[in-house]
Amino acid sequence: MLKTMRVNVFVNCVDSSLLKSDVVIVVDVLRSSTTIITALANGAEKIIPVSTVEEAFRIGRGDNVVIGGEVNSVKPYSFHFGNSPLEYVPDRVRGKTIVLYTSSGARLLRFLTILSKMVLIGALINLSALVEYLTEQGFNEISIVTAGKMGQPTLEDSYCAGLIARMLPCSDFNENAKIAIRISELSVEVIKNAHHAVELTILGLEKDVEYSLSIDKVKALACLDPSTGYIRLL
Repeated sequence: MLKTMRVNVFVNCVDSSLLKSDVVIVVDVLRSSTTIITALANGAEKIIPVSTVEEAFRIGRGDNVVIGGEVNSVKPYSFHFGNSPLEYVPDRVRGKTIVLYTSSGARLLRFLTILSKMVLIGALINLSALVEYLTEQGFNEISIVTAGKMGQPTLEDSYCAGLIARMLPCSDFNENAKIAIRISELSVEVIKNAHHAVELTILGLEKDVEYSLSIDKVKALACLDPSTGYIRLL
């Protein structure tokens, strides 16, 4: 018999309840979470999330280090990569350290290093692998933090959080988790037509949207080590 657990969802905020959780999952479907998982699955050594562009340039000066990310969804001129997961192909990232700055997801991950908690990266492209791992570990309490965009919740992050919650053997949810579960019952076509996805499509990034909203593209699991601030494959 599977052990049941409590699942909390927090929307673009860090709550004191996170301290009670056995593990924290950060979800930024469009696109940081998807980019991180893809880059590591394609052979990147590690990802270093940073909270400012200046920090990205300072850390990104080392050998075998590249800088990726976005400002207002667009790659800054001096970055090697944008925040498109499709850019992070094996030939370009294998063995590399990637310093990542993004408006929401990377900044949130950088902040969460203060928790001294296990932090996993959640996305649709590794949904089943993530749920399988969480179930096998038998955690008592899991918290999912959705990154949102510019301080606002996004439908795709709530959709992903709700799918995670639905697939886990849960017996208790906070109110945001219950809302996310209801959102997860929407069709993916609704998510594709939500504000953030449409915004990226207008910028010519419809392939990013299509890929990021695909379920179970990879089996990779990514984990943030709070002692170093590095994200590596689990």
